[in-house]
Amino acid sequence: MKVVMDSDVLIKFTKTGCKEAIVSLLEVSIPDRVYEETVIEPKGCLDAIKIQENIDNGMILVQGLPSRDKGELEALKLYKSGGFELIASDDRKFLNSLDRNGIPYLTSSSMVVYLLYDNKISLEDTIKYIDNLKMYISQRQYLSAMLEVLKWVK
Repeated sequence: MKVVMDSDVLIKFTKTGCKEAIVSLLEVSIPDRVYEETVIEPKGCLDAIKIQENIDNGMILVQGLPSRDKGELEALKLYKSGGFELIASDDRKFLNSLDRNGIPYLTSSSMVVYLLYDNKISLEDTIKYIDNLKMYISQRQYLSAMLEVLKWVK
């Protein structure tokens, strides 16, 4: 699956240890502005170094032209350029806009659940990744993801 990620989701996946699994299972692209927000601006921080390593290894593709727009807007432009199945974001305002415009998206936790449903990750890894995300997502998002996992177990 070809996915465009915004900064929020990419940073959450990096902080929680989920990123390596996700970028190895999906074709992840980020717009140039998201690259600036996650690697250039926080230069030298551990998250930025880890993201740069994935870019250097070709596991995350940086696409688009430099822009001063927010990363979410650039993610939308990249998605609209074609060839992508969805956008990954946790920015509620941005997600509401995507929803109103019929643009497919997944949140960080729903992406993890999707990978379980698609038999890409184990039940144990799914629970671990969602638990790792718990401190970065709303309680509602966390509980919703865990309920979906419990449905899978039954």
